[in-house]
Amino acid sequence: MARLLVLGHSDTDGSRLPRREDGLTWVLQRRIEETAGVRIEAAHRAVFAGPTALRFVERQMDLEQPDIVVLATSGYGVVVELASNRVRERFGDRAARAVNRAEVEVSRAAIRLGPRGQKTLRLPRRVARTILGTAPALSFEDLVSCYHELFRALARREQVHTIILSGLGYGIELQRLNPRLNELQNTVHARLRSLADELHFDWVSHEAVLGGPVAKLKYMQADGVHSNEDSQRLAAEALMPLVLPKL
Repeated sequence: MARLLVLGHSDTDGSRLPRREDGLTWVLQRRIEETAGVRIEAAHRAVFAGPTALRFVERQMDLEQPDIVVLATSGYGVVVELASNRVRERFGDRAARAVNRAEVEVSRAAIRLGPRGQKTLRLPRRVARTILGTAPALSFEDLVSCYHELFRALARREQVHTIILSGLGYGIELQRLNPRLNELQNTVHARLRSLADELHFDWVSHEAVLGGPVAKLKYMQADGVHSNEDSQRLAAEALMPLVLPKL
């Protein structure tokens, strides 16, 4: 029985879908079993770029002993700037948590109210972000360096086949609030793709699978961060030709 480990995030585990089993990891598991007629033991572990990521991934690799790894990257910590990150820099964690709670509530309200509500909330959100200031959770170089460490750690696992699934990006509202979002996302991907090619990793662009930066928008959920069931299915189908020969 082959073992599949997806090192991903909240858009690959199915937790933000009506049915968790429609998430990428579980769709891919079912499709492999149906197509190849072999059993697959699948696991998903959320990886957040930062100082503890390498230790976490090494531990999961030792525990799961996978044959195939899909590492789904995310630029969220750099491309999405939040007021709570700036408040943390200035006033500490306690104040930042309070601001973050407000950010979450405003985002939820925008989702509940739909496009008209998002338009109504856009101005006060911009004003608040301007007054407080915004900042990313990580520097660009810290994010890239973290993924480079993860790539090299996976490359040292000689019996493991690694596939990189690059991040999907974000919806229109987050693009409006973060004007350099797409530029930063593309730069992150270019830096990561360069090392992935050097290490002979397979590379799949989730955004490209959905048709590019504009076409992908119809697959985004209302929060502008997570994608829908069709997006997960299409990503799984794109991974299949890379996984099946390794079984």
